[in-house]
Amino acid sequence: MQRGSGGGLYDPAEQPVELAEGVWWVGVRLNDDTFQCHAYLIDNGIDSVLVDPGSNVTIDGVLGKVRQIMPLDHIAYLVCHHADPDVCGSLHDLSGILKRDDVQIVTEWRARDLIDHYGHRFQYYLLEDHGWALNLAGGREMQFQLTPYLHFPGAFVSFDVQSRTLFSADLFGGFVPDSNILIGTDLDYILEAARPFHQHYMPSRQLLEVGLTRIQHHWPDIARIAPQHGHIIEGDLVRPAFEGLKQVECGIFTLADADLDLQHLMRLGESRASILQALLEAESPGALVGHVNRILHDTQVAARVALRLYLPDERQWVEWGSKGPSTAHSGTRRGWTTIPLDGLPKANILVGRDDDGSLDPDFAAMLDMMAPIIRPTIEKYLSERRLRQEAETDQLTGLGNRRALDLVIPADSYCVVAMDIDHFKRVNDDFGHPTGDRVLQKVSQAVRATARSGDGVFRTGGEEFLVYLPRATKEAAVRASERMRAAVSALDLTSDAPGCRISLSVGIAELERGEPWRIGDVIAHADEALYQAKRGGRDQIAVYSAVQAK
Repeated sequence: MQRGSGGGLYDPAEQPVELAEGVWWVGVRLNDDTFQCHAYLIDNGIDSVLVDPGSNVTIDGVLGKVRQIMPLDHIAYLVCHHADPDVCGSLHDLSGILKRDDVQIVTEWRARDLIDHYGHRFQYYLLEDHGWALNLAGGREMQFQLTPYLHFPGAFVSFDVQSRTLFSADLFGGFVPDSNILIGTDLDYILEAARPFHQHYMPSRQLLEVGLTRIQHHWPDIARIAPQHGHIIEGDLVRPAFEGLKQVECGIFTLADADLDLQHLMRLGESRASILQALLEAESPGALVGHVNRILHDTQVAARVALRLYLPDERQWVEWGSKGPSTAHSGTRRGWTTIPLDGLPKANILVGRDDDGSLDPDFAAMLDMMAPIIRPTIEKYLSERRLRQEAETDQLTGLGNRRALDLVIPADSYCVVAMDIDHFKRVNDDFGHPTGDRVLQKVSQAVRATARSGDGVFRTGGEEFLVYLPRATKEAAVRASERMRAAVSALDLTSDAPGCRISLSVGIAELERGEPWRIGDVIAHADEALYQAKRGGRDQIAVYSAVQAK
């Protein structure tokens, strides 16, 4: 036996174990220790990964095994599934041992805030900033899944796609009565070793079951489970190990701070399990709130929830409740509890009761605990909304583009106004394209400023614009067009194009109730009227007439 720098006794002759191609167990089994800690290595040349490097008690043995496989300067990434010393205690020592300047710690932001305190020199690869994936040299990929509160708020698991190996962190961990057994072959023995560990470290069976189910949905073809503690599980034992671990009861009384009524706690537990499942399925804030409120009603929990977000593209707060989205404000609601979503300063969960009664503190605590789990759903919604907004926005003017126009759902009556800047080519020819771009921006601002709040304003071509006016008559459209023409004509272009005057030619078409035209037909009619205005000498308005068109 040999004593490591941290004082632990280990066998230096113990060899690394190759679990799959390029995947090695490089852990250290300490003498007389039932809480064995495993480290793993993904050998990928100079882009290799050390998973859960370990504490200063075990790091000498871990690095000794790594050296048998490859040089230490091949390690580019350190995956740290959580911030406990048995994973991160060696980071300070590794800062001096690993000489590369580009080594990064792969983790989640909550763990990062704690890992900082180990006094290391490494940079971070934060998973939420990289789509929960790590692309390695040669096309190898690692994927990651958040497993909140199992056992750490920002806990996650890792999956090596090539070998189909799940590095499960504390999940499937166990106190091992026989440390000589590395790869388990008896399911009952594996689960019995895992049971006391999970009962001590996991907050509830419901959370455990949802977390395990989420992993199975994400990676249905896991070949082996490599936990940080306990036994490695392979082949035909993987699926029954998942199902067996889901049945382990743990953390039954974690919500008992305010009320020890068992029936009450079980209702809360039932709600929690159902809400967690709903979070896996919700695609939008409205769907999420709808699911949660239905669950609360069915489980007889006297509370309701709402979700309030600030939407930057609309420059306003929106609240989703039982009646769908509505505009809101950022203030508190009387009698309701506000739960912030960490990392999203303009997003809150609101919890209250319809009868204005006092809110169950255990239920509020449960939702507060779930807030970090809700956050990814909201982040995904805001990200998709931002991407959609960018795809539907003309980058020069900020107006809607052709794609946005195609998404308009027309009212039962409306007008379309087609506009074109007269002789715009002269602006570009005389003053240059950068000046032309600034003129287009000023024209866009003038048109948008004179349109109604519910009107749609689009840039449909180089100097071509279109305004959609729902429930407007052609007389109202003519008045609106006159205001737009006047605003554009009054633009002061002295600093951009001295002596230049801008005018608009305008064509208007109306869809009246009962007419069979599609919006594309109405736009075409507005274009016909626009060409009529141009033929008539420009700087004027023309209204489409079906009689004249014939």
